[in-house]
Amino acid sequence: MINKLALLLFVIILASCNSNETPVETSAVENDKPPYVIDSVQQVPKRFFPGIVSTEIDKFNTSFSPDGKIIYYTATSQKLGITGIAYQKYENGAFSSPEFVPFVSHDIPVADVQISPDGNLMLFSTFKDYDGKPEGFNFNIWTSEQLNGKWQEPKPLGGPIASTGNEFYPVMTNNKTIYFNSDKSGNSDLYYSRYIDGQYQEPVRLPDNINSENREADAFVARDESYIIFVRVDEPDGFGNSDLYISFRKGENEWTDPVNMGEKMNSNQIDGSPYITPDGKYLIFTSGRQTEGIKEEAVKSYKAFKEIASSSDNGTLNFYIVELNLDEYRG
Repeated sequence: MINKLALLLFVIILASCNSNETPVETSAVENDKPPYVIDSVQQVPKRFFPGIVSTEIDKFNTSFSPDGKIIYYTATSQKLGITGIAYQKYENGAFSSPEFVPFVSHDIPVADVQISPDGNLMLFSTFKDYDGKPEGFNFNIWTSEQLNGKWQEPKPLGGPIASTGNEFYPVMTNNKTIYFNSDKSGNSDLYYSRYIDGQYQEPVRLPDNINSENREADAFVARDESYIIFVRVDEPDGFGNSDLYISFRKGENEWTDPVNMGEKMNSNQIDGSPYITPDGKYLIFTSGRQTEGIKEEAVKSYKAFKEIASSSDNGTLNFYIVELNLDEYRG
């Protein structure tokens, strides 16, 4: 989606949730349900818990625990020059204040946190050095195992997946296959690696109808690998800097021609970091879109300007949620 090498030069301090923004309810949520469960049909993307999860701070990519009660994401601050993997728990009908996972050094850029389908493994990308790291200025995939409810010190995935290029956005399927994007060939393309006999195999590049001459990144693959939603950057038929596309699996490394998910999903700004909730019903993605008419509203008074600038209305990268209707995109 975004040029992560540039974006990861910024990053976050998690400000408190006591922003000037008034939270807007996206739905009535029962306490025993995950926070993304929506009672009414939601066909247009809306910000995900504005003022609570979506705030004035830039953030990208989401992932939930299997029960949907913990949201993880990458938060960033260009001014502070740090990055962090943040999380918030949904308890008693409300989200807790954001916290950082304890093991990440904020002096070393991190990105693209994802939780495995069984909830026992955290995957993310980082620039951190390790013995045997391929030469070059590169991000590689690391993992942290959850034991007794606590995330352990992370380890590099290494093996055939790590390269002299950059590996981003690792997503694991039910059979432990990992999809990711890498620029090891000189262009950002999508790959996958099968898990066989306890080891990851040599990565396979997705076919040319998926990997174009443009940059592809941020691929979220359904847990059963039946479809893929990914980002294509600077596509001539796109709506903005980066757009969401969808494709359906036909066989081993065979996919339908990708379809742009349209103006409903994509804006004239950055759109990316797709994630499908554990129940398979909702798409959450990152967008830099602004609320229509927000500039006109901001210049009405200094007070309005200040309130909007310190809210998620200001065009920062934030999260949007929409119900996913796969039939809209099938050929």
